[in-house]
Amino acid sequence: DFKFCVTRKLPNPHYSPEICVKVTIVNFTVTPKGLEDQLLATVVRFERPDLEETKDKLIVEISNGQRQLKEIEDRILHL
Repeated sequence: DFKFCVTRKLPNPHYSPEICVKVTIVNFTVTPKGLEDQLLATVVRFERPDLEETKDKLIVEISNGQRQLKEIEDRILHL
């Protein structure tokens, strides 16, 4: 069992396709915007759980709508 870990300071390094096939690349880049979104979600979940529940329902509805749109587009293309 062999593991080899490499870290880089470059924000978005480019690896050749040969390397990408042989390794698993994990991106742990943290951005200020990402942290802001996570903090906002935590605050909303704590202070207004009803808004968090509404947001979750909307996300599910949007996902279902996108799936239905994709199915309709596929049916139209097969006509």
